[in-house]
Amino acid sequence: MSRRVRSWVMVPFVLAISAMAPAVGAKPAGNLQVHRDTIGELRQIEPFPAKRYHLATISLPKVLVRTGAYSPEIRISRRRVDVSYAVRGIAIESFFPSISGSVGTMTYSGEIQNSEGTFYNILKQQSNTNRGLILSVQPGNSAYLTVITTTRIDQTRAQLSETVNQKYAFAARLYFDNLASLSRVAVLRRAVDISLRILREEKKLVELGGASIVGVLRAAHEVARDSRHLVEEEKSVYHNAFRLDQIMGEDSDTLPIPAESFILPRLYIRMDDDLDSLIETSDVKRPLIRDYAKNEQARAQELSKTYFSPLVPTIGVSVLNGSLGPDFNGLTGYNETLFFALWTVGPGGFLDPAAINLAGRNKDQATAELSRARILVHREVRDSFEQVRKSLEEEKIAVEDMRLARLTFLASRKRVQLGVYHALELIVSLRDLVDAQLKYIEATRQFEEAQFDLLAAIGTRPDVIRVPVPVGPPLNPEFFSFTSGDKSPTGGAEPLPSIDRGGFK
Repeated sequence: MSRRVRSWVMVPFVLAISAMAPAVGAKPAGNLQVHRDTIGELRQIEPFPAKRYHLATISLPKVLVRTGAYSPEIRISRRRVDVSYAVRGIAIESFFPSISGSVGTMTYSGEIQNSEGTFYNILKQQSNTNRGLILSVQPGNSAYLTVITTTRIDQTRAQLSETVNQKYAFAARLYFDNLASLSRVAVLRRAVDISLRILREEKKLVELGGASIVGVLRAAHEVARDSRHLVEEEKSVYHNAFRLDQIMGEDSDTLPIPAESFILPRLYIRMDDDLDSLIETSDVKRPLIRDYAKNEQARAQELSKTYFSPLVPTIGVSVLNGSLGPDFNGLTGYNETLFFALWTVGPGGFLDPAAINLAGRNKDQATAELSRARILVHREVRDSFEQVRKSLEEEKIAVEDMRLARLTFLASRKRVQLGVYHALELIVSLRDLVDAQLKYIEATRQFEEAQFDLLAAIGTRPDVIRVPVPVGPPLNPEFFSFTSGDKSPTGGAEPLPSIDRGGFK
């Protein structure tokens, strides 16, 4: 059972334009009455996560391993490979001759002329029974079908590899999306906490006549704003967790919680500055290109089958043993053996112009699709490579922005301690700090997701046992706090937000 996490409060209020500022010369008691009437009662946010869900800590390597083993889409792709082997079995089976047997009677009628020139109508029934074999094979057609279905097996195996690569990248994106949402939840909870403290201080000052109602309303607005963003992020956690469960083949009330305490930049691949070499690697390793290349090869084999398969005749032998007579009481036995070779000219056989034209057009289409696939893959490699490079640059800038925003917030708090008080200045600096931290989280998420997108674009799978390498020097946990460690109205020093199986610390 999950521990009940600390609840935060959200302030619903309706702002009337005429009540946002006190009238000139109004007494503090009037201001107090205005903010009491306008803000109303505080309302609690529902606990997160809900009690019905079981929290399960999971690492990224475990996510990838479970995805490869239990993803429904990957399991379906594996079944497609099995089907392609079965289809080839049917093609191989066509090398074996077919067997036929028959039994029945025959009735015939007509006219005969006797020696005197008179015609007589006759109606006779002839009875016959036969037992035997009719063996026939189409060696040319069977050979080509076997070759084509073998190529299709290679194509479906390439499709399986492409599905695995894409699902690995998708699972990693869900993992990082979930980790980013949980990191935002941690930041926004602290923001709501500090906004509430500012609101309480503003209320006290209004009651003492030392502040305006505008500061109270603005602080209440910040509480509502941060609370709304907090609830939105909690919704994202649920959404991403359920999708992550699905891709890992789970169907239960489990919320997979990332093992990391907070999203930080990590290098999961060995970056290569030579983009051209990555593109060349994708031409060889990307399963999507192999898929279309095998399709083109199969279409070319189908064209050859249309040209040359009818040149090889259908060969067979008919061996029959039976009886024949006018009735079943006087049947005469007979034996029949027939060797034959059949060629077909025209539709369905040799020199079939429609079939040749269709096979040629299919081959041309497959060639065009292969060319398009190469362009698509090269674009994905270039895009993912630049996303990794630029998102890392963005993350470094976000760290500096976060550092400056934190210094600004601490300076605004110091002004409060020195008595140079202005509520709006503190609220604006808090908003800037929260936005800087959220932008850092977003830049880091993009950086880590882009790495797995690049791996998928190249056609290589992540090394699930490789320990990720931190990017740059380790970040100071104070970057993610709202204090400098000293005693202040907004609290003491805060550690880096962390997540456990029971909730959020």
